Amino acid sequence: MKSSSFHTALISVTAALGLFLVASWFEDDSRWLPTARVNQIDASAQTRRPDTPVRVATDVVSCSQVEATLRSQVEGAQYCSSDDDCTLFDYGYPIQCLTSVAISEISALRLEYREYEKSCAYRVYYDCPSGEMERQAVCRNNRCKVDLISIDPLKDATLQHLGIIDP
Repeated sequence: MKSSSFHTALISVTAALGLFLVASWFEDDSRWLPTARVNQIDASAQTRRPDTPVRVATDVVSCSQVEATLRSQVEGAQYCSSDDDCTLFDYGYPIQCLTSVAISEISALRLEYREYEKSCAYRVYYDCPSGEMERQAVCRNNRCKVDLISIDPLKDATLQHLGIIDP
């Protein structure tokens, strides 16, 4: 009985050693690699190529041109004589938030903004936040402006009580 357990242990150790050698042989990548050395490229022997000229992307240039045109049209469309002449034009970038323009110019500005959207593939989208305030288009010094009016009556009453805003 004792000799059979010795023989079993000897066979187990021999099998484990044999499996270890076979696994080590398969792990060795040297037999799969080419025996000849690959010729290394000598960088000093090659001729130097000139740098590629910088190219200005035409779509970026046209996008910035359309942005400038849109901004100038919005600036020119802010004329008014009364509060009824003004309306909100909060489209976000590239126009400033809280923008008000003449009602008579709103259709042309919307068309110009669509042109901007077509021309600028990588445009920035954001909303113009106003918090708990209501935006109202008003005419000040013959220019359309935006007034922010709080829609929180408790806050208004508190600010009036403290004398921060007029009643």
